[in-house]
Amino acid sequence: MSDNNQLLFYAITDLLDLLPLGRNSIYRLVSRDDFPKIRIGKKFIIPAKRFEEWLEANIGTEITMDSAIK
Repeated sequence: MSDNNQLLFYAITDLLDLLPLGRNSIYRLVSRDDFPKIRIGKKFIIPAKRFEEWLEANIGTEITMDSAIK
């Protein structure tokens, strides 16, 4: 994808296409305190660059859903 077409933000539905996870797991992931997101009303947007950085920083670690926001 060229720089001109690079997405700045992802929606939850985009993460469903990007990650091999189900809808419930995606929502639990997004609920984590350390996951990069912006909440606008009831919706979340995920900054693409911060999401990629978060993925890179978590390579080789086990991500648990236990630290999700309650």
